[in-house]
Amino acid sequence: MNLFQWLAISVLAVLAVLEVRAYIKNHQPIHLLRECVWLLAIVSVAFPSLTTYVASWLGIGRGTDLVFYGFMFVSTGIIFHLYGRNYLLRRDLVELARRDALRSAVAGESVAKTDTKRPPEFDQDSQEERQ
Repeated sequence: MNLFQWLAISVLAVLAVLEVRAYIKNHQPIHLLRECVWLLAIVSVAFPSLTTYVASWLGIGRGTDLVFYGFMFVSTGIIFHLYGRNYLLRRDLVELARRDALRSAVAGESVAKTDTKRPPEFDQDSQEERQ
């Protein structure tokens, strides 16, 4: 094993142990998924010829290409998932803002009645005077 493998495996092992501790504390399945990712990374770094063997078996050729394709597929899936979650959160936020606006509305009052002074550059008369 070379220096990179020793360093990478050490860091990945620490991350794996932290995920096990987090799972024991919180009992959330996401920690088990992360644990599997860290263990897969440890195996890939410790035995790089294994990724080449799996890649050849799948018809890809090189282990590096297999790792890259896997990374791209997973990254794309994560981006779509996060976009969907963000969309749902924004939709829920708009719904909450609408409910709050309706709940705090007072009958007979208008938003236009509020005393707001607009800067002169936005006033219609001042724009006509400039021209």
